Amino acid sequence: MRILQVNKYNYLRGGSETVFFNTIEMLQQHGHEVARMSINHPRNEPSPWSRYFVDAPEIRDIKGVWGKICSIPRFFSNRDAAIKMEQLIADFRPDIAHLHNIFNGISLSILPVLKQHGIPVVITLHDTRFICPSLQFNLHGKRCDNCLNTWGLNCGLHRCYENNLINSWMCAFEMLYKEKLFHYDPYIDHYIFASKSHLDKHASRHSYFGEKGCVLYNFAPNINNITPNPSHKGYFLFYGRIIDYKGIATLIESMKSLPDITLKVAGTGPMLDQLRTIATHNVQFVGYKTGNELFDLVKNASFIIVPSECEENNPMTVVEGYTYGKPVIGSAIGGIPEIIVPEQTGYVFTAFDKDALTQAIRQAASITHERYAQMSHYARAFAETHFNPATHYDALMEIYNKATIKHQQLAKM
Repeated sequence: MRILQVNKYNYLRGGSETVFFNTIEMLQQHGHEVARMSINHPRNEPSPWSRYFVDAPEIRDIKGVWGKICSIPRFFSNRDAAIKMEQLIADFRPDIAHLHNIFNGISLSILPVLKQHGIPVVITLHDTRFICPSLQFNLHGKRCDNCLNTWGLNCGLHRCYENNLINSWMCAFEMLYKEKLFHYDPYIDHYIFASKSHLDKHASRHSYFGEKGCVLYNFAPNINNITPNPSHKGYFLFYGRIIDYKGIATLIESMKSLPDITLKVAGTGPMLDQLRTIATHNVQFVGYKTGNELFDLVKNASFIIVPSECEENNPMTVVEGYTYGKPVIGSAIGGIPEIIVPEQTGYVFTAFDKDALTQAIRQAASITHERYAQMSHYARAFAETHFNPATHYDALMEIYNKATIKHQQLAKM
């Protein structure tokens, strides 16, 4: 099968990119031909498909109001992406296209091209960009779903996207464009959600998400080659982007009440310098880590902390942590509670609640070695059941086949 994988970035930037790379590798291991499309970016991994990559400078990197204004047409519908898609289809002739994160770069402009050439389209919704222009459902530290009734315009009114007025309005108008002018759903054959929470939230907005959607958890690609570690070196670990909606500021505040507990923070992001200045001595910022360095941190941690304050889907930090037998402390938001069994694979606390997080960390730090070994076992068993690459592959191929059949049926009507 010839499968086209499309994602904005072709480097490991976040969870959607991890899934993008993992999916490509899994499909190739099963003998499929896989092409990819992304934007041109200086951090991209080398790729034989880079000649089809799209010109799309980051909006946040464009200087000046006039520069941002000139970029607006590309922000909504990138003509270069449509042209490159035409070329890629002509050369690769894909049987199906699997889209991931395409907004604010590749854009919806590729959908009519795929439709014109009769190519079935599946999209994995890694975040809530289809129903929340800021993708966070977080209004300055409080949960918010006001945009469900205002076509996304609240994003501009309240500067929801990184507290930037121009970028927030661009995201708001992009939401209005795809909802009221473009009408994307006829171009998409199947929606993949990585949590039931996300499927339900989207279906409450538009029925077609429920009718054409399914839940497929992310997977741990190397789980069979990883030996879980039922012991630890005493520290708690946060890793990921250092940005407000990941709840890292709340976590740093919690650590002020836990002077005898060590937290290691791995990652980089816009809040890093600010948090360094307010963190107490028991917080260690270890920088951006990847590969073996990162997995050594995970393997030797006691608990992974996922304090998110946005509508998380199926965080790879939980998937990867469980793979190494690491229990997780996670906020009760989005899809996180679906994959944490309280008192077995970890602890759940109320999102945004510093005191609740402090209590969860204190409880986790107080358990015996025997109890920790049990929780480590439960975490690994959960991963083997729910994040197994073999069952994920079978389910994904079933989705591809269903989407292809549905596409062919609609084409005959």
